[in-house]
Amino acid sequence: MRQYETDQASGLRRLIGGDGVKVIAVTSGKGGVGKTNVSVNLAVALAQRGRSTLLLDADLGLANVDVLL
Repeated sequence: MRQYETDQASGLRRLIGGDGVKVIAVTSGKGGVGKTNVSVNLAVALAQRGRSTLLLDADLGLANVDVLL
């Protein structure tokens, strides 16, 4: 399991390392699995690295990114 987590982290580091517009979508068909938490933490981490960051919560019924920020 640890190897899989390491591969995901290195993949994200490569993704955010280059220039240009990048889109990262965090999705799941099930509620309550942590999509919002992952999205907010990823957006904060990117912003702290000096990247321009836009976080959109497309959950029209239960949007709660504002609560976490």
